[in-house]
Amino acid sequence: MTDGQDRTIAEITQEARDRCLSIGAGAVEALESLCAELEKNPTLGRRARSAVGSMKLYTTRVEGTTTRPALTVTYVYDAPPPAPGLVRVALVSPAHFSGGETGF
Repeated sequence: MTDGQDRTIAEITQEARDRCLSIGAGAVEALESLCAELEKNPTLGRRARSAVGSMKLYTTRVEGTTTRPALTVTYVYDAPPPAPGLVRVALVSPAHFSGGETGF
């Protein structure tokens, strides 16, 4: 990196933050940790199809803990040159497993 010009910035949308607050049990903190990782590697997740052809949409999973369910996180990575890249976490939901009930 040179002079911070290549730095990627990760942010959490208000909707995603609100969803984490409703999940509770450290979901916001888990998402903030993921954002720190996404700033280092913005294509960390699995590429998903997008209705907008040029939109880089990814999904990833944050493993659960004894107090928090696993989370499915969807984010958009936008890196128009020469500006730094921007990762916008847009959607967070508890991962559902057959037979498991998350209450959401």
